[in-house]
Amino acid sequence: MTTGRSLLAADEKLMPTRKMRADQQVAVIRAACMSSVPVGAAQLAEATGFSAKNCGLVPMFAVNTGLLVKAHRPTMYLASPKGRAVARAFAKGEEAGLEALRNAWRGQWFGRAMRERLGHGPVTREGLVAKLIVAARATEARIRQAHVLLDLLVAVGLVVPGKNGFLNWHEGPAYAPESQPPDDAAPAGAPGASGSEETPASVVPDRAALAPSAPPSSEAAPASTGKSSTAALDHHGLDRQGAAPSALPRPRHGSETAARSGPRAAEEDLLALLLPPVLLADLTRLTQEELTDLHGHLRAVASLTAKLRGRPIS
Repeated sequence: MTTGRSLLAADEKLMPTRKMRADQQVAVIRAACMSSVPVGAAQLAEATGFSAKNCGLVPMFAVNTGLLVKAHRPTMYLASPKGRAVARAFAKGEEAGLEALRNAWRGQWFGRAMRERLGHGPVTREGLVAKLIVAARATEARIRQAHVLLDLLVAVGLVVPGKNGFLNWHEGPAYAPESQPPDDAAPAGAPGASGSEETPASVVPDRAALAPSAPPSSEAAPASTGKSSTAALDHHGLDRQGAAPSALPRPRHGSETAARSGPRAAEEDLLALLLPPVLLADLTRLTQEELTDLHGHLRAVASLTAKLRGRPIS
């Protein structure tokens, strides 16, 4: 007698028979795993109530997935160690047994194919059947077996039906993109992050950390101007607890700023050629001393460009 496996090409994967429903095949596999003696088609038919002819078509798939092993007699099968573990789970209850089958099959070629296909979200039944055909290296002639295999995965709960006919992986999407925090959000636990338990409310962040380019003399600005440290912090955009204002936008690069209109705009303004665009949000990050220095530098550049143009600066 020619077996179903011998009819397949050498590189094709074995799929369950199409002559039995998926729930019936689960019952046959369960009976075979729970038997302590070798069983064949007749014994499985007696245990399940299905026809012996159909029951005899089920064990080869269980052998191929590691649940059964061939006994010393032809067409007789015995539970493997993995199959006995499934039988012990079924002895505890139906849900425990189905969970054991899920764990036994999720590492099989069809389980890996379904997890890969459903990793990013729900898929139609036709899409999953096509994935099984490709993974099995089979032709369209075996599409009915692929449908039964998909039904078998649904019966054990490895694949779960969803809305509108779509199917899902039982653990949900495996490659769902994680939500990213906003670019200007302070990392958890960092100084100045609102709601952080590691930074006491009375601790003020280091001024050098807030303005790395500030000269050392800027630290004495509050004392020299006569303002209190709290007022100085308020002036620089910090609240009284040392938390940076969350609504403050990040500085942008020059490439992100829209180009000026007009073909001769850059030629008319040499500052546009010498300096990158400066936004108001950038200026709010400077200290009072840095703003004063910046004003002096800008006056010097403006004087130089005015001299180059031959016009006095006002």
